[in-house]
Amino acid sequence: MERRNSETALIPALQVLSYFIIALGAVFMAFKAGSLPASRWEPMSAGTFPQIIFFGVALLCGVAAVVEISKQGFPRTSLNIAWKRLVALKAVIINLALFIIYMAFMPIAGFIVSTFIYLTIAQLYLAPKKPITLLIAIFVAALFSAGPYYLFSEVFNIYLPRAQW
Repeated sequence: MERRNSETALIPALQVLSYFIIALGAVFMAFKAGSLPASRWEPMSAGTFPQIIFFGVALLCGVAAVVEISKQGFPRTSLNIAWKRLVALKAVIINLALFIIYMAFMPIAGFIVSTFIYLTIAQLYLAPKKPITLLIAIFVAALFSAGPYYLFSEVFNIYLPRAQW
């Protein structure tokens, strides 16, 4: 069975693609979980349960992709239509890229600095371009970067990542 036009086939194509991406990510995380250190008080390794969960997620995504393709046929769409829809999601993609950079930068710069920089840049990108926006963005970034850090460290005795320098 084949979809009639490439515009209507875009969403099912992205759905099948997302199943494969999530399955690949789950398999990667399952292998990473296998490298967790073993505990001498537990008969199983610390990574056994996460491995079971991640392999289960990968299996479910694979089954969902096969079922979707068997029901609807392989979705055929054009890259031009996919590119137009992707450009329409520019703000989401930029925020996702900023978040990935934030997560990669956090072990080096620590929670407070990396969160402050991420929140400031994300707010300045999304907010209207007015002079008061900068002050509000800095205030919100300072509040939500230092506040959770001190809440976790003082109340819960959980220390968020600190700067490596």
